[in-house]
Amino acid sequence: MQKLLTIVIPTYNMQAYLNRCLDSLVVCDSLIGLIEVLVVNDGSRDDSSAIAHKYEESYPQSFRVIDKENGNYGSCVNRGLAEAKGKYIKVLDADDWFDKKEFERYLKCLESVDADMVLTAFNIVNGSDNVASQAYKPHLESLKEYDFQQLGYQDVGVWMMHAVTYKVQMLRGIGYRQTEGISYTDTEWTYIPLFAVKSVVYLDCVVYQYLVGREGQTMDSAVLLKSVWQHEHLAKRLIEHVEALPEESRRGFSYVTTERQIEYLVNLVFKTCLIKQNDAQFNNEKLTEFDHFVLQHRPKLYRALGKEKVKPFFPLRYVRYWRKHGKRFPIDVLREAFRKLRYKS
Repeated sequence: MQKLLTIVIPTYNMQAYLNRCLDSLVVCDSLIGLIEVLVVNDGSRDDSSAIAHKYEESYPQSFRVIDKENGNYGSCVNRGLAEAKGKYIKVLDADDWFDKKEFERYLKCLESVDADMVLTAFNIVNGSDNVASQAYKPHLESLKEYDFQQLGYQDVGVWMMHAVTYKVQMLRGIGYRQTEGISYTDTEWTYIPLFAVKSVVYLDCVVYQYLVGREGQTMDSAVLLKSVWQHEHLAKRLIEHVEALPEESRRGFSYVTTERQIEYLVNLVFKTCLIKQNDAQFNNEKLTEFDHFVLQHRPKLYRALGKEKVKPFFPLRYVRYWRKHGKRFPIDVLREAFRKLRYKS
C-alpha cells in the first residue's frame, strides 16, 4: 500500500532537538499508517541515530532510519526522495517540528487533493522565548486547485521550503536532485521544481514550526558570513537551470518568482562580501569571477548592482566603487569609528 506522505528529516548532530521533532509526528492511530518518516542520519557523531532508532522500534509501520556517511543537507534529501514510498513528500529539519493538531488536520485534507504542489502556512518560533508568529499565508482559497502558472505574487506571496509539499512522481519525473556537500539547498527545493508544477492547492493549516535564533544554525549571521560562496553556487545553479529550459517555459509565475530569487541571491553575495565581511574574509578573485558571470548571464542585473547603495542615508554605490578601484570601500573602518563615537570608547 502506498503511503500518503513521506517526511524526510535530514539529521546531523541533532540529539538536543530530535525527540521534539519526532514526537510531533506521532499522530493518532487512524492517521499514522498514512505517513512514512525517513530520518536520514548524515553521519552524526552524537546520539541522533540512537534516538531515531527508538522511534523506528516503537512505530515500525511509519518510522525508518537511514544511517549514511556525511554528505550534507542535499544528500539527505536526495536519499529520502530515492526511497520515498509516499504519494507526497515534505522535508522537515531536525531542529524544527510540526504542530500535531494542525498536522493531523493537514493529513485529512491531503487525502482529498491531487495537485503537483501543496502549500501550507507555517510559524516562525523564536528560540529565546518560544513565541511563535505566523510567517506565511497565501491569498488562496483552501482546498481549491489552481493553475500554478496563472497565479501571481498577490496570490501566492513569498514562501519558503517550510510551506511546500510536492508530489513524488513529479519530482522523479524531472530527475530532481539537490546539490550535495553544501548547505542552503532548501533554495533548490523551493524553486527548481516550479517549472514542472501545473497545479497547486493551499491547505489552511499552520503545520510547520520553524525555529530561529539557534546558535550555529545555517541562518546564524556568523555562519552566513563564512558560507557566502554557497549562496553564489545556488545563484549560478538557478540561472543555469532557467537558461537550460525551452524558451516557451521562460514565462509565467515560475519564471517570475525564480528570477526574483536569483536577484535576491546575487545581491546577498555582493552585500555580504563588500559590506558585511572584513578584509580577512573577503575574496576579491572569487567575487570578480562571479561578477563576470553575472555580466554574461544577467546584464540587466549587473547594471542594477552598480546602482546599489549601502543605505538610503549613506548613498555610496559600493559595487560600483569596488568595480572601479578593485577593492572594497572601507565600510568596516567607518563602522568601527561610528561605534567608538556612539559609545565613546
